[in-house]
Amino acid sequence: MKKYLTSIFIAGSGFLLVGCVATQQDTDTLKLQLKALNNTISQLQTNQAELVAKLDEIAQTQAVSNENLEQLDTQISNLSAKLDDMSVSVRAKSTPRAAASTVLPSDLFNDAKAHLDKGAFEEAATGFKLYISKYPTGEQVEQAYIYMGDAYTGVVQTTKAAVAYATLLQKFPKSKLTATARLKYAQSIIPLGKTKEAKMYLSSIAQDFPTAPEVAQAQEVLASLP
Repeated sequence: MKKYLTSIFIAGSGFLLVGCVATQQDTDTLKLQLKALNNTISQLQTNQAELVAKLDEIAQTQAVSNENLEQLDTQISNLSAKLDDMSVSVRAKSTPRAAASTVLPSDLFNDAKAHLDKGAFEEAATGFKLYISKYPTGEQVEQAYIYMGDAYTGVVQTTKAAVAYATLLQKFPKSKLTATARLKYAQSIIPLGKTKEAKMYLSSIAQDFPTAPEVAQAQEVLASLP
C-alpha cells in the first residue's frame, strides 16, 4: 500500500512538472509573439510617418507647381496684352488721324481697374464696358466682365452685375474664370429672389471644379441659404 501511494505521488509530481514546463513554454511563446507584434506595430508606425512625410512633400511640390503655373499664366496674359497693344498701335499708325486719339487696350483696362480699386464703381463700370465694346476679343476681356460685374455690385445694380457674370459664362464657357463667374453670378441673383437657381450654380462649382478656391466660399453661401 505504501509503495502504491509513493508511485501515485511520483506520477502526480511528474504531471505537475510537465504542466509547469508546458506553461513556461506557452509564456515564452506568447512573449515572442508579443515582441514580434510590437516590432510590426513599430514598423507600421515608421512606415506611416514616412508616408505622411512623402505626402507633405508631394503637397509642397504641388503647391510650388501651382504657383509656378499661376506665374506662367500671368506672364502669358501680360504678353498677350502687350500684343493687343501692339496690334492696335500698328492699325492706328496706318490712319494718322486715329493715331492721335488711340487709347491702348491695356491703358483702358488698367484705368478702369484703378477706379475699381479706389471704390469709384460707376467710373469703373463705364471703363470696363468701353473696353469690352472696343476690344471684344482682347486678352483681358474675360476679366473685364468679372470686374464690370463687381463694379455694378458696388453701386448695388444687382441685375446689371448678374448680366455681366452671365455673359461671361455664355460667351466663354471654357474660361479659366468660370468658377469665379458662377460664384459671383449666384451671389448676384440671390437678392433677385432666384435662390433655387443660385443653389444650382453654387453646387456646380464643387462638382466641376473640386480643387478651385471658390468651392469653400460657395459652400458657405449654400449653408446660409434657406
